[in-house]
Amino acid sequence: MRIVVVLLSVLLTLNASAQQLVDGVAAIVGEKAILYSEVDQVTQLFAVQAKIPSYASQDVIQQLRTRALEELLNQQVLLEYARQETIMVEDRNVEMQLEQSLTNIEMQYGSLKAAAEAFGVDRHKIKAYYEDQIRNNLLVEQVKMELFSNIKVSRREVENFYSTWKDSFPDKNPQVDFSILSMSIELGAGKMEQLSNQLLGVKDDILTGKISFEDAAKQYSKDPGSAVNGGDLGFAGRGAFVKPFEAAAFALNVGEMSGVVETQFGLHLLKLNDRNGDQLNISHILLMPEADANDRERTSEKLMVIRDSILTEATTIGDQVEMLATDDYIRQRKGRMGLTDISLLPEDIHDLLLNIPEDNLSMPVFSGDQYHLIIVHNRVPGGQVNLNDHWAEVENMSLEFKKRDRYDSWIKDQRDRMYIQIK
Repeated sequence: MRIVVVLLSVLLTLNASAQQLVDGVAAIVGEKAILYSEVDQVTQLFAVQAKIPSYASQDVIQQLRTRALEELLNQQVLLEYARQETIMVEDRNVEMQLEQSLTNIEMQYGSLKAAAEAFGVDRHKIKAYYEDQIRNNLLVEQVKMELFSNIKVSRREVENFYSTWKDSFPDKNPQVDFSILSMSIELGAGKMEQLSNQLLGVKDDILTGKISFEDAAKQYSKDPGSAVNGGDLGFAGRGAFVKPFEAAAFALNVGEMSGVVETQFGLHLLKLNDRNGDQLNISHILLMPEADANDRERTSEKLMVIRDSILTEATTIGDQVEMLATDDYIRQRKGRMGLTDISLLPEDIHDLLLNIPEDNLSMPVFSGDQYHLIIVHNRVPGGQVNLNDHWAEVENMSLEFKKRDRYDSWIKDQRDRMYIQIK
């Protein structure tokens, strides 16, 4: 979504100066002119992606402009080739991506109309701009796929690539292929009821005027992202929240507060601040139950029973993940996470992942407010990249290098064939 917003900001920021830039031609490819405004747009995108500040030196900005112009020249060469070879993209693919881009804009600004009004442009201009950009991007990818997708590398090519570039590869972190079953701590009876009563008490105080919703959120809410803003979550549409939260939010009238809404995050009190079509501006107060030692012990014991069942082959860790996991991605994979960089995993389970005997089921281990059972299937040691442990990665790098080399040669040949004039 960030790049979508950047694209919109670039488009609209340049709108005021577009009249001066529209006749400024930076280059011509065939019959297509590349405008200075287009070069500016891509330059700003590169600057954002590289986190280069607006006050960077002119030499740095000029380097980005040179790179941006080269990128636009190459893109136009690909588009001209697509035109000559009558390569097309399906309208439905353009429409699907356009709909997603416009949805992202609406989530950011509340509506497409609001975005257009905020920057003083016609909303149809925003839609036309994105449709054109998406169609061109899809055409470029289609040309690249048709030209370079069948490229392969032999074993000798991979070995030669490794021999040439091995000193340039950064050291690898250890990787672990593992399966995991996670269980959140189950709270003792009565705790959720006490928390619900507390939240209803806060609601009563708001209704009787003892405290405002905003001040109550700042004082009580356990959501650090919204509490400082008085619970305000901004405008969002369907799909932005978990289902119980969303259902309660869309059932409210403007200015109305909900009852207690339970999600996997805790208990919520919602208030609808505004509605703009299918976009809602919601505030909430979140209270989260706190587990004690008895809760943790009870959850660990429950996981031990499951562990015993797995060890006696009455069930499998994959079957248990399918039944108990709340994360769709983990459930679909039956808990098998595949080779994962150890640095991406919680530090408090590093020793376990690096030292537990392979294919042995761990005891319940506590990490990230949950208890886990873990089986390590395979490990790849860290250190210098080598062909024994990292063949697939080196092969992929070799393949991408070959594709890039072929692409550069092809682009150069096409640019030599086409009429190109740089102003």
